Amino acid sequence: MSNKVCKPEDIALKSFFLGPQSENAAWLHETILHVFRRWYTWRKELHPEDGRAITEDNQLEDLFTERKDIFRDKVDDLLNRFEKEVPSFSPRYIGHMVTESSLPALIGHIITLLHNPNNISGEASRVGLAIEKEALDLLLKMVGYDVEKGFGHFTSGGTVANFEGAIRARSRMNRWIAAGVAAKNKGIFNGGLIEAAHMGWTVYEQLCEQLTEEELVPYHFLKSNPFDVAARIKEQFGVEWMGPVMLVPSNKHYSWVKAATFLGYGEEAFWSVPTDRDGRMCVNELEKLIQKAGNLNRPVMMVVSVAGTTELGEFDPVDKIQDVISKLRDKENVHIWHHVDAAYGGFFCTLKNFLPDIEEPILPYRVLDALKSIARTNSVTIDPHKLGYVPYASGTFLCADRREYFHSTIKAPYIAFQSELNYEPGPQTLEGSRSAAGPVSTWLTANVIGMDEHGYGRILERSVKSAGKLSHLLVHADNRIRVNPAGESNIVTFCVAEEGEALSVTNERSLKIYEAFSPQGNHNFVVSKTTLSWADYEKLLTHYTNRWKAVRDTEELTLIRLVLMNPFFDTVETNISYPEEFVRQLCEVIEQKTFIEY
Repeated sequence: MSNKVCKPEDIALKSFFLGPQSENAAWLHETILHVFRRWYTWRKELHPEDGRAITEDNQLEDLFTERKDIFRDKVDDLLNRFEKEVPSFSPRYIGHMVTESSLPALIGHIITLLHNPNNISGEASRVGLAIEKEALDLLLKMVGYDVEKGFGHFTSGGTVANFEGAIRARSRMNRWIAAGVAAKNKGIFNGGLIEAAHMGWTVYEQLCEQLTEEELVPYHFLKSNPFDVAARIKEQFGVEWMGPVMLVPSNKHYSWVKAATFLGYGEEAFWSVPTDRDGRMCVNELEKLIQKAGNLNRPVMMVVSVAGTTELGEFDPVDKIQDVISKLRDKENVHIWHHVDAAYGGFFCTLKNFLPDIEEPILPYRVLDALKSIARTNSVTIDPHKLGYVPYASGTFLCADRREYFHSTIKAPYIAFQSELNYEPGPQTLEGSRSAAGPVSTWLTANVIGMDEHGYGRILERSVKSAGKLSHLLVHADNRIRVNPAGESNIVTFCVAEEGEALSVTNERSLKIYEAFSPQGNHNFVVSKTTLSWADYEKLLTHYTNRWKAVRDTEELTLIRLVLMNPFFDTVETNISYPEEFVRQLCEVIEQKTFIEY
C-alpha cells in the first residue's frame, strides 16, 4: 500500500464518488435507505384514509408469493448479466466518454425515478420543472450567459441539443426572410436575399411595424408551402432559392450532418470548414466560405464551433470565430447565428476561475479564451452525462436570448401549459415527454460538488493533469509510440509506428492494439480508437505523420484513444499507479509477436 497521502482538497473530492472498490458503500447504502424510507412514508401519509389496496392476506397468497419469487429470480438474472457489463466505473476504463457517476447524481437520479415526473408540463411535473429551471440557471451562469435573458432545456443528449440549436437558427432566418420578401413586395425594403436573411432583430422589428401577420405568412417557409415561398423569393429578389448553408468544422460531431438532412436541406447544405495544423477550425477558411456563400446567394443559417471535440478533445477558437461574426454584424449588419457544440468540453468553463489567480493555467490560455467567449455566442450544447458525471441520458441546450429560444407556436390540446410557472419549455422542445432525472441529477451534483474551481474545476484539473502525465510516460516508454500533439484537454491519442513505414501498416497495428485492450479481449484496461481522415484533418495529419516520415498509402490514420475522465486514474493512495501500469502493459502488447512484428 502506498505511503503517500492525498492533499486535503483532493480528499474532499473523494466524498463525491463511490470509489473503485466501493469505499463509500456504507454511507451511500444508508443514504439510499433514507431516500426509500422517505418515499415509503410520503406515499403512506398522502391519503391514509383511503385504506390499503394490497392487504396482508393478499401478500400471503400462493400466487402472490410465486410472483415475488419470479421477480427476485429475474432481478438476480439481471444482476448477473450486468456484472459482465463493461466496467466503465473503473480507473482501468479509459475508453469512451463515460466513467464513474457522482454520488449526488446517482441519488438525484434515483429520487427522480421514484417520483417519475414528466417535464412536458407543470401538469405532470411541478417540482421537476422547477428544479430544471434552477439547474439551467446554474449552467447558464457557468458559460457566462445572462440568466435573466437566457433560456434552455434538458434533452436526452448532445445530438438532440444540437438539433435544437439548428431549428432555432432556421426559425430566426425564416422569420427574417419572410419579413424581407414581404417588405420588398410592399416597396419598403431595398436589400437583396442575403441582406434579408441576415437583417438582424432591429431591422426585422422596424419592418414588422409596417407589416401584418397575414402579409408575412405567404413568405414564411414554415407557415406556407416552401415551394411557393421559393418562387416568391425569386420573383422579388431575382435569384433562385438554393437554400441556406451550415458552416461546421471538419472536426465536427456526426450529428451535424444529421441535422442538415433532418431539416430537409440535404447534405449539400453542410459545408465543412477545414481545420488547421492543430485540428481546430481555420478562421481564414471560415471567412472564405462566408464570402463564397454570399456570392452564391446562399444565406449562412449558422456557424458551428466545437469546444472539446469527441475525437481529440480540441477546442476551436470560439473567440476568433465570434470576432469574425461580430465584425460582420457591426460593419455590414450581417447577423449570423453562432452555436457552440460544447457537449464534451462545456464543463471546462469551471476552470475559467483559475485564470486570475495563477501564472500557468491547467489549460492553455487560448482554450480559456475560447471558453470565455461562449458567453458571446447565440447558443450552446452541453452534456452533463459526460464531464458533469451525471448518468445517461442528460444533455442541455442553452440559448443566450429568450427571443431566439421561443421559435414554435405548436400546442397540444390535451396539455395545459401553465405560464405562471415562469418556466415551461414543453411547446418549444423537439422531444415531447422529457424525464426530470437529468435536471435533478445535475442540480444535486452542482449544488453538492460546486461549479467552481473547488468542485468541478478541481476534478477536471486532475483529469487534465492525468492526461499530461500519461502522455509523458508514453513518449518516454518507447520511441515508436507517437503521441498526437493535438490534445489539449483530457484525451490522449497515439499510434505505434516505425520510422518511414507505410500508414496502412501503422493502422493495422493500431487495430491489433485496440483489439487487445477491447472489452472482448478481456484485458484489464479498456481503450477506444478513432480514425482521422485526410479530408477532415489534412494539415494536422501531414504535420503529425511527417515526424516519422510515414509513407502515405492510405487516406486515413487510426489512433488509439484514451479518455481520462475517471477521478481516480492518478491517485497516490492505491497499490497501483494506473498510468504507469497501463504503459507497462501497452509495451508488453507492442512487443508480443502475436500483435506486432517489427
